[in-house]
Amino acid sequence: MQKADHFLILFFAALCGWAFPLQSIGGDGAEKILDAANPAGKVLRLGIAPFYSAPALLRTHHPLRDHLSRVLKTDVVVYSARDHERFLGSALDAGYDIVISPVHFLPMLAQAGFTPLVRYRAPLELLLIVRKDSGIERLADLRGRRIGLPDRLSLYHILGMKWLDTLDLRPETDYTLSETPSHMALLLAVHAGQTDVGVTGHPPLLLLDANVRDRLKALDVGHPVFPSLVTLAHADLGGKEIGRIRAALEVFPESPEGRRFFASSGYGGYVPATMNDVKQARSYEPLVRRFLTSSQDIAREPDGQ
Repeated sequence: MQKADHFLILFFAALCGWAFPLQSIGGDGAEKILDAANPAGKVLRLGIAPFYSAPALLRTHHPLRDHLSRVLKTDVVVYSARDHERFLGSALDAGYDIVISPVHFLPMLAQAGFTPLVRYRAPLELLLIVRKDSGIERLADLRGRRIGLPDRLSLYHILGMKWLDTLDLRPETDYTLSETPSHMALLLAVHAGQTDVGVTGHPPLLLLDANVRDRLKALDVGHPVFPSLVTLAHADLGGKEIGRIRAALEVFPESPEGRRFFASSGYGGYVPATMNDVKQARSYEPLVRRFLTSSQDIAREPDGQ
């Protein structure tokens, strides 16, 4: 992968910012675990799947970065990638210590040494977004339209394609398929009239400017739901460090940063993630592998290095 393909979406936080004591982070037991000192100079690499653009990822996940840095007394650097393929490749090559990943990558991540810690409580919902003045009111109106999806390895793309198949709609025969690099780009393309329908979910809608969002609507088609994003940690961190990270995540929703994060994101807090989530996601793995564009190694280093 060329250096030009890499981008770091958040620089190291200031070293002096991590020295102050823990504040109101939960019960005595959790606080004692979290207060353990990290090795000097330790940096945690947090890789986030590129479901939003880099600026949107930076803005929405800043509270989580701040919380982990403060509680773990560790510099946290946030990484993403230009697309889901590069993100997955870097994760599989241990380019990240912690990842926030869609569920369809779980089996491959578990095989690569990642342990699931938590996932967001609110399920993801598959939505069909159109302009209010588009004249599209029901499923029958999709035929002959331009339908846009986020990048081909995103969960919304894979499930969107499967769902359109159940409607007996075939790409380039019954509709024109387009692909955008992110959910935000997709919604803006619908707003601008560059595509008629966007397949996405509720969280990206929350990030839109109100004037843009007010011109869009979701079709009432009985939208399917599926598990939300999962946070995992790599085994190379060691059991003690993974335990500290898990404890930090468990108290995040009740921290000042966590309350801001969940109020704005709509994710609804955390529930524990287990290997059972990995097992349930195994049906996605053949689809993921089919959508990969090359049989060669898809990445060898983390974006941002």
